[in-house]
This record gives sequence, structure tokens and C-alpha cells, in this order.
Amino acid sequence: MILWNIGTLIAFSFVALYTYLGYKGMFQSQILLPEFLLQRLSITTVGDPTAPAPPPKAVIRQLDHYPIAEIERLKKKLFDILEHKKLYRNDTLSLTELSETMGISNKKLSELLNQHIKINFYNLINNYRMAEVIERMGALDSDKYTLVGIAYECGFQSKASFNRIFKQKTGVSPSKYKKELELKTGHTIRTPA
Repeated sequence: MILWNIGTLIAFSFVALYTYLGYKGMFQSQILLPEFLLQRLSITTVGDPTAPAPPPKAVIRQLDHYPIAEIERLKKKLFDILEHKKLYRNDTLSLTELSETMGISNKKLSELLNQHIKINFYNLINNYRMAEVIERMGALDSDKYTLVGIAYECGFQSKASFNRIFKQKTGVSPSKYKKELELKTGHTIRTPA
């Protein structure tokens, strides 16, 4: 007489399931797809090989129906906000926060940046931050500040991200750029102790 308990039944169930999946898996890759998807796949893949592929679905963008003048107005508003309010100095600035300031949705702002200005949000913000860092490094009173201090005031969150982005944008490290700038201008920029 065999005593069956729940553990034995579960073990046999797993062995049966693994055996079934292993057997089916050797012969088809769509084992866990629902039947209606398998039928749709077989309809589209079987047939005339010379038949044209179905047309790609059109991507509907939110700014597609905006007139060019309105898109240009949004671009001008974006650049005015960044240049005058200097929101990029906020080290936690997000796409949503910037879109709220502009009075549009974050999807519209993202589309404006990616499709019409050809830049993503982070590159745009880092470009503004870098421009201000370089401007401040060249200022006459720059010897009062450390490089990291300037970077933090311009919106960088950490020394590591500042160094990485600076080298990515200029091709040299901040310290090397600083030395070259000191040779050109004759004034020094403090480095952190």
C-alpha cells in the first residue's frame, strides 16, 4: 500500500509538467502562446512569399497637427525658460517639471525635443550646464570657486557625473581644461583640497 501525501502529488505534478514542456519545447518555440496568436502567425507567415509585407502602422505624434509657427513658438518658449529662469541649475530637474513650467504635457515636450530640436532632454540640460560651467571657469572671479563648486552650482549632482559629462562634451578632463584655460587667461581656478 502506497501512502500518498500532498508532497508526493506536487512532486509528480512538477515532473509531469517539466516532461511535457521539455517534449513540446523541442518541437515548437511558441508552446506558451495562445492558440489565436498561433493562428494569426500562421496566416501571415504562410502564403505567397512574393506578397508585400503589411504596411507599418503609422506613428501618431501629438505635435503632428500643430502648425509650424506653434512649434517654433514652443521652441522659443523652451529656450527662453532655460536661458532666463535657468532651471537647468536644479540638479533634480525632470522632464515633467520642465513641461509643467512650459504649460504642456511631458509627452509633447519630449516630442518637441526629440523630433523638432533633435536632442533628448538630458543632453539638452547637460549642454546648458556645461556652457555655464565653461563660462564661469573663464570669469575673472573664478579663482574664488573650486571646479566641483562651480559644477554643483550649475546643476550637476555629483563630481563623477560632472567629470564624465565634461570629458564627453569637451574631449578633455575638467582639470586639463582648467590648466589650459589658466595658461590662456593668466588667472587660477581653485581645485578641491
